[in-house]
Amino acid sequence: MLGALKDNLASRAAKSMLAGRIERYGQLTELRIRSKEKMLLVQVMLTGEADEIIIVVDRYRIMPAEGGKIAIVIEAITASREWLQLVLEDFVVGQAIPIPAVAAMALGKPDAAAPISSSTSERPS
Repeated sequence: MLGALKDNLASRAAKSMLAGRIERYGQLTELRIRSKEKMLLVQVMLTGEADEIIIVVDRYRIMPAEGGKIAIVIEAITASREWLQLVLEDFVVGQAIPIPAVAAMALGKPDAAAPISSSTSERPS
């Protein structure tokens, strides 16, 4: 029960923080964090689109990164648009994405592992 309450509060805070960052492109309509399951749901209404776009991060890891920073590594993701699914698979899945410490607190504890470097992450050729 406490986990669900924490996730609800974290989801609201993250939605507030991210809404301004994507305002140029559209409106963030929903953001749900399920930290225990390492899952995220994001719904956006992009400018010029007739329907909402839904992105589900099916699995992620929080990892220590270089310089004492924290990163998220998305391991599995689905999107409601095929083209977006392909872009996310090619450029997001498996990449170490630096995140603020406050975001890491909302998403869960870092996995115990050696720090990862974004320069060692492989991109598809």
